Amino acid sequence: MKLAAIDFETANSKLCSPCELGICIYEDGTIEEYNWLIKPESDYNYFTNTFIHGISYKDVKNAPSFDTYYEKLKELLKDAIIVAHNVRFDLGVLNATLDLYDLKHFNNLYFDSVIFARKVFPNLINHKLNTISEHLDIELDHHHALSDARACLLIILKTMEMSGIYDLNDLLDRLHIKLKHNI
Repeated sequence: MKLAAIDFETANSKLCSPCELGICIYEDGTIEEYNWLIKPESDYNYFTNTFIHGISYKDVKNAPSFDTYYEKLKELLKDAIIVAHNVRFDLGVLNATLDLYDLKHFNNLYFDSVIFARKVFPNLINHKLNTISEHLDIELDHHHALSDARACLLIILKTMEMSGIYDLNDLLDRLHIKLKHNI
């Protein structure tokens, strides 16, 4: 099983304005981590979300644009199941940005760790990433893309450990969570 937890931070409310991408890949018992600062396209480089994540235009003005990461991202996501906390947002950013650069979408299976957490921890006050991370004693620097991606992945891995179910498909079946296809 190859599991890829992703998290995007955006410069503003436009989905195609990513300024940071965190990726944590779990495969064969090992975790690989990647954190990329991204310079948004000129039409999308006004920053209104700095107060959330702390990234400003100054931080990314010399960073590569998203399209320069495409081949590496394609390699990392090959044969991976994608997971994200509020996956619709992160896949929305990914797909909108791929469209912006006229790049082919990834047809990966995916699921949402929010839905996963609601089923595993139904009695928590909420299912925000910071709440679940605190509950599971996962260190989190919230709204830093790599930290958010790592926490998302660790929620899944800690649940596997707690349940003794180490096959992701089996665990998702028991939780009645269906994998979906990104298109």
